[in-house]
Parts: sequence; C-alpha cells; structure tokens
Amino acid sequence: MSPEPRPFEIIDAMVRERSQRSDAQILDELLALPALADEDDSCWDDPSYLTHVAYPYLALAQITRERRLRGAVRPLLDRACYGDPGEIMRGLRHVLEAIMDPDWTALADICMDAARSGRLGTMLWAVAQLLVLDDERARPLLQQLRTSEHEEIRWRAEAAIQRLDGRNA
Repeated sequence: MSPEPRPFEIIDAMVRERSQRSDAQILDELLALPALADEDDSCWDDPSYLTHVAYPYLALAQITRERRLRGAVRPLLDRACYGDPGEIMRGLRHVLEAIMDPDWTALADICMDAARSGRLGTMLWAVAQLLVLDDERARPLLQQLRTSEHEEIRWRAEAAIQRLDGRNA
C-alpha cells in the first residue's frame, strides 16, 4: 500500500494536469473558484476542502506565476483567505511579484484597490503586499487601515507606514 500523497505532491500533480490548458482556461478556472474560507473556519479540517478549493487555488497561483498572467493578480487577492492556515498564504506575495515584475506601480495600484474591497482576506494580503512595495501613494489608505478592528490588517498597515517613514527619514 502506497502512502498518501503529500500536499505539495497533490498541488504539483494539479499543475501538471493543467499544463496544456490555455491562459484563458486557467484564468476562467481561477475565477470560478470560491474565495478561500477564513483561517478560523472549520472547513480547513476537511480534506475535501483542501482537495477541491485550497489546493486548486495554490496550483493556479503557481501556474499564473510561471506564465506571468497579470489578469490573475486581482482574482488571486479576491480569493485569498483571512489568516494563513497551514502557512499556505505566505507565498502569495512572491506570486504577485513574479507576475508583475518589474511593474511595481501597477501592482501597487491593484493592491490599493483590493485593500479597499471590504473582504478581509483580500484586504489582508493586499496590505501585506503594500508593506513591501514602499509606494508612498498608499500612505493615506494605510493610515486609514491602521485603525482597523482586524488585528492582522492593522499591524501590517502600521508596519507599512513605519517602513515608509524609515525610507523617507
């Protein structure tokens, strides 16, 4: 009896399965995915949720990074979860950066818009991205978000402002 495949093996297999699909098909599949549930949702304990929602999201993120599909940036943010269950979201920033490199202004524009969305997961990861982009245009938005009732958003906005202040000192 063979051992159960590990998460990265499942995701890699999903990437391979989709390798011959067109960019439009990849974006369509991403758009059809539901937003990931917040980290504290019990659905994360259900293996079928991982198989049918989380792993496909991660596989599609990997494909869009490899293909540099700019049209995937906002849908990836719009489907990001609030929190970081199993530390699966930490690589999202690198995916977005790889897609948009070197157009940091356009990435900042997308993230500033996404940070205003009202959806917590979208806001969280947009602010996390703004934290490293050092775009002064984000300051008013970050100042507004530093008073968020949601700790994860609040501390990232505060850190982004401190980083901007340090850069400008």
